[in-house]
Amino acid sequence: MTMCKILLTRSMLPADLQYIRDGLDLRVPGRYELMVPPAFDEDTLCSLAGEADVLLGPFVTEKLLRAAPKLKLIQVPWTGMDTFNFAAVQNSEVPVCNTHSNADAVAEMALALTLDLTKKLSYHDRKMRRGNWNRDQQPLSLKSSMLRGSTVCILGLGSIGGRIAGLFKAFGATVYGTSDHRAADGIVDRVFPQAEALAAAGDADLVVCALPLTPETRGRIDREFLAALKPGTLLVNVSRAAVIEEDALYAALQSGQIGGFAADVWWNAPKRGESESWPSTHNDFQNMENVVMSPHRAGFIEGSLPHLDGAVENISALIRGEALQNLVDRSKAY
Repeated sequence: MTMCKILLTRSMLPADLQYIRDGLDLRVPGRYELMVPPAFDEDTLCSLAGEADVLLGPFVTEKLLRAAPKLKLIQVPWTGMDTFNFAAVQNSEVPVCNTHSNADAVAEMALALTLDLTKKLSYHDRKMRRGNWNRDQQPLSLKSSMLRGSTVCILGLGSIGGRIAGLFKAFGATVYGTSDHRAADGIVDRVFPQAEALAAAGDADLVVCALPLTPETRGRIDREFLAALKPGTLLVNVSRAAVIEEDALYAALQSGQIGGFAADVWWNAPKRGESESWPSTHNDFQNMENVVMSPHRAGFIEGSLPHLDGAVENISALIRGEALQNLVDRSKAY
């Protein structure tokens, strides 16, 4: 391939576009053209798709595919595939790839959320900013829980979940996980099939959700799942909010069945271009002292945009004639 034409299918910030250009310039200088359309509607994209070798972004339709006879790759520049139009590509042989290059960043966020939850850092920080040393230990005590000696269950042992497992194992935890592909390997002490997630999580002190959001996993953590956990189990979510049944979680937090919850993803995220919204439209998680909240920022890393690295590497591999990474399984939607 002499010149790879890459058609952007969703608008990106100027800094994101420059990051992509810089990465491609480093790896395949002079061998690509990044096509940024004047608008991102279907007709405009179709008018440019005839020359495209790559569609970069999550937007795809059957019409767009028909307009792109040279297409060799559909590259989604992040991990989540829950908004991707899989119906449009069912009859296409063009590879669809996502990226897992943010795995370390998300794994570290999972650890940070867990430590905040187990050590009650944000809670006591709020207290001390008011001069309160929490000596009455209300509503939360001064006591922390330990990762060393605890049992941790990671739902989803993919790229992110596997890295989370390694971090918790380093703290001296016993680590279980769910996967239909991975075997116990010294980092994960025991692996359960996804269908046995309840058995995997039933004895855990901490459950970390790193599942992809698919039709099968939507609402996976429901009332039945939460009721099967030990009372007081802690729950951390770095997946997608919709994997957890929101009202069931809220009730479990109120009853004490769940001892605490921390997440980087929420059910009522602000729309693109907006900056404010409550995490829920009807449950006041923000008023719960045993809840730690983060505004979907795991991939925001100083000096880097790790979610884009995998896309840059994959497009570079295509140009160099090398194997593509992170092929998406259309039948599983991830």
